[in-house]
Amino acid sequence: MLVRSVTEQVVGKLWPKDYAGEIVAINNWVAEKVYYLNDPLHVELLKDPQRLVEEILDKGWARGDCDDIACLIATMASQVGREAQFVVAGFGEPGVYSHVFTRIKEPRTGAWIVCDPVAGSNVASMLDRVKTYEVWSCDEPANRGPVEVR
Repeated sequence: MLVRSVTEQVVGKLWPKDYAGEIVAINNWVAEKVYYLNDPLHVELLKDPQRLVEEILDKGWARGDCDDIACLIATMASQVGREAQFVVAGFGEPGVYSHVFTRIKEPRTGAWIVCDPVAGSNVASMLDRVKTYEVWSCDEPANRGPVEVR
């Protein structure tokens, strides 16, 4: 309920059914509150969405890497009824992944909106550099595999 409560505050002043506005508000809020920080050396650390929100409420900000940020955005989007997917991406040889971000489906148009505060205002240029990727549904059972592979 903590993440839901914060999500309600983030989208609270938007017009009803402004779905694209909700997605942009969530992305912008996370970009403003969560600062990128690499994981410790040799450790894959994952802060769950509630932990990040607790840190934000306590300090006004939190630190996390791309998987922490992607999970928070996907969770907040699901709290307002949006479909979310994780995109794992690589910028070098095929099948080697180094980044993950979230994309959220805008229900009126069916368009997927990329939410990646790590890329900041350079989302288009980041997407242009992607050489390999997989798309994983946040709403499907984990054992079903990727939705899309390229």
